[in-house]
Amino acid sequence: MNRRERRAAAKQSAAAGNDTAALFAEAVRCQQHQRLEDAARAYKRLLKRAPDHAEALNNLGCVLQAQGKPREASACFARSLALVPQLFNDFAPIAATLTALLPPLGAAMRRADAAWPARLPFDRLLAGSGLAAIADDPLLLTILQSTPVRDVALERALTVLRAALLEVAAGGGPADDLTLAFCCALARQCFVNEYVFASTPEENARVDALVRKLPDTAPAELAALAMYGPLHALPQGQSLAERRWPHPVDEVVTQQVREPMEERALRAAIPRLTAIDDDVSLRVRQQYEENPYPRWVYAAGNVEPLALDDYLRNAMPGAAFDALAAHNAPEVLVAGCGTGSLPIELARKLAGARVLAIDLSLASLAYAKRKTPADIVSRLDYAQADILKLGDLGRSFDVIDASGVLHHMAEPAAGLRVLLQLLRPGGVMHLGLYSALARRDVTAARAYVAEKNYQSTAEDIRRARQDILTTHLRDIGRVGDFFTTSECRDLLFHVQEHQMSIPQIKALLADTGLRFIGFAFDPMRARQYAAMFAQAGRSTADLDAWHDFETCNPDTFLGMYQFWVQKPPA
Repeated sequence: MNRRERRAAAKQSAAAGNDTAALFAEAVRCQQHQRLEDAARAYKRLLKRAPDHAEALNNLGCVLQAQGKPREASACFARSLALVPQLFNDFAPIAATLTALLPPLGAAMRRADAAWPARLPFDRLLAGSGLAAIADDPLLLTILQSTPVRDVALERALTVLRAALLEVAAGGGPADDLTLAFCCALARQCFVNEYVFASTPEENARVDALVRKLPDTAPAELAALAMYGPLHALPQGQSLAERRWPHPVDEVVTQQVREPMEERALRAAIPRLTAIDDDVSLRVRQQYEENPYPRWVYAAGNVEPLALDDYLRNAMPGAAFDALAAHNAPEVLVAGCGTGSLPIELARKLAGARVLAIDLSLASLAYAKRKTPADIVSRLDYAQADILKLGDLGRSFDVIDASGVLHHMAEPAAGLRVLLQLLRPGGVMHLGLYSALARRDVTAARAYVAEKNYQSTAEDIRRARQDILTTHLRDIGRVGDFFTTSECRDLLFHVQEHQMSIPQIKALLADTGLRFIGFAFDPMRARQYAAMFAQAGRSTADLDAWHDFETCNPDTFLGMYQFWVQKPPA
């Protein structure tokens, strides 16, 4: 394509973008004025031109839901979430939408929750409506295959359904295509949550009987086994990848056999940058070798790359920081990258960024390497390393993300000082630390776990979860990390955890010479802060004011203190 052709193509693309924006604005106006038919037509016209317009899909889903068309709405919501999977991070509104669109499932959740720990018979769970009432719902299937279910009542309903499907498979009953596909979707959910659902001795006996039938296993039996344990761990598990299976079963085999085989092969190619011999580092590495954290399925999508300065302004509107010289091609270090979702997101969000992601765990790094999208592979490197030994790395960075690691070190301040040596003058660092005030329920649950002497095995994690939900500590179920085995282990069984207060953070930053820029969280909190200190004129960089705010609003940092700091210029 010559220069004239490129200019013509750019003009055509700009014109198409303007048309799409105009159509979207028209559809939104119609929706806001409750002209639902007009809004639906406008969104559909737009989607013919831009089928991957996630916001239009979501809005069309809302319109169709208001029109009483739940099936069509469900398909729109499912497609929107597939395009922007980071929306799964806030699971509560998704669960509410699902139950509104699928009343039989909502009713089943209420029945399962009320009867728990008793398992309702299948016909009572769905009150005669049958599996067909929910099994092919697009939004439910997307959720099951894309993200851990983070709702206690939904988890219990799915646990009962799993037991019923196992009973059918173990009894040799025929599985129609719809039932087999739903069983496979549920098996994929169980793999994603690392088999955190509770099981009974009767279920375990049925599973053992199916294992004894291997390798002479029917598709429905294999799908049932995959709901209770990873297929790659079964006797002759790898041979399952060589057989021909119906499509939904083959997808399960890919997830549970072929992909873990690929990760094992990738481990050997991951560079080892440092030795790992610190006692705490060794224990933390062992935990994440056994339970790579966190488990995720799809990387963030529909991400618009931004220059570094613009990225920081979006993360912290109104925050004051010195402009960074390397805003066009920043060098980024992700310290403690886990299974890779964060470095992948940064590589996509920061225009031109070159990212080095390190972690103690080869299992986590292999997962990350397998999941890295092809379009950023050339800009994202993984390596095994201990932060404490990085002083001799021989590299420096414009941006360092240490949002998931310092609180799991023997001395967080020591880790921060090492990272500070690698940060260029004027560079920025994103830090994450646990709030002692916000995690008071977590602290109480960790004390309960220690008192009852639960071990950090999968079986004990499952047992501890169910026991905790029967106590005054059951509100721990509002924490998202409660809903997978690796995340629950990280939450309640971690071998090393530090919690801090804002005054301690202020002292740490003063000691290291770092300047606090601001907290990064949803705009609602920023508005609440502004309203509280409107008369006093205290800025969003005032840590003393934030301490006062957290004291009045103790759940503010329920996830973590997530904040940005800047190193002084040379």
